[in-house]
Amino acid sequence: MSSRRTVEWQVRFDAAAKLFEERGDKALLRRTATDDRIDQLWVSAPLRDTIINYALLDTPEDASDHHGLVVRIDLDRARTDNMWEYK
Repeated sequence: MSSRRTVEWQVRFDAAAKLFEERGDKALLRRTATDDRIDQLWVSAPLRDTIINYALLDTPEDASDHHGLVVRIDLDRARTDNMWEYK
C-alpha cells in the first residue's frame, strides 16, 4: 500500500460538523457528555457529500449511556472518481 493511499484512507469527516457548515444549526454539535461530543459519526472522503441528514436520539430515556444516531445518506452523491479511497 502506498503512503498516498494510506493518508487518503485516514482522512475522515465528522458528519454533524459537515451539516453544521452547510446549515449553521448549532443543535447538530450539541454535547452528548458533560463537556464533549462523544457520540458522533465519521465518514471517509467518498461519503462526505452523501450525508443529507443527521440526528441524535434521546429516547427511550436511560436506554443507554450513549445517544443513538440517525444518519441519512444519498449514495447517488458518493464520489467515484478515485476508487482507491474505498479500499
